[in-house]
Amino acid sequence: MKLSTIFLSLAIASSVNSKNVVDLKHELTKRDGKNVVDLKQFKDSHKRELEQPLFEIPNPLPSSDKFYVPKGEEPQKGPTLLTSALYINKDVSLYASYVRDDVDISERFNNRDTQTIVFAPTDSSIETLSLKPWQFPTTVDETKSDAEIEQTISSNVKDFVLSHVVDGEVPFAALGGDKKGIQLISQNGKNIKLVNDEGNYYVTAVVNGQDQEWLKVNVVLNADNGAILVISKPLSVPSI
Repeated sequence: MKLSTIFLSLAIASSVNSKNVVDLKHELTKRDGKNVVDLKQFKDSHKRELEQPLFEIPNPLPSSDKFYVPKGEEPQKGPTLLTSALYINKDVSLYASYVRDDVDISERFNNRDTQTIVFAPTDSSIETLSLKPWQFPTTVDETKSDAEIEQTISSNVKDFVLSHVVDGEVPFAALGGDKKGIQLISQNGKNIKLVNDEGNYYVTAVVNGQDQEWLKVNVVLNADNGAILVISKPLSVPSI
């Protein structure tokens, strides 16, 4: 099996402060979170490493039918910004709703000058989680005040969303023949690995130094300000 190399040029964005306002009653049917992490110093110190292959691709990867991945040099016809591309994709409507409810993330996805990679989990995969995104990683304590519960829910939602968001763009054209992949850092400081296997893309979260399940990227949608990679399971899952 021939394996290709992905190189990613990351554009470091300024840190995002949450201004999210959540309706608790509405949220308990669908919600999620926020982690506040200062990544500038960390990213600056690791930028050089992130521009190089960091690991050997595990062999074998899951077998699956191939799909066409656009090169990323020109946007596809249709929505030109990430927000529009997310909202019209019915398979990721839950994730899109979490993005829409967060002012800062929505502004980022509407910013034509900021490149962003989005790993968008499907609705069905979110619905099968043992806990809803608004319920983890911090447990919602119903004995707390409404304001404290609201803050926990909002924080959890943001954390889930940012676990799937990476600064920069996917360099689809920069592929090689070595059995290497690229390691990315999500907006909330989590490690993600992305590999290309002869046109099939796979992604995994790295938890406590260990690769989790390798997920095939089902669809790649390009926009003027980034790319959406639709995946069959979330990268952020409950620890229980």
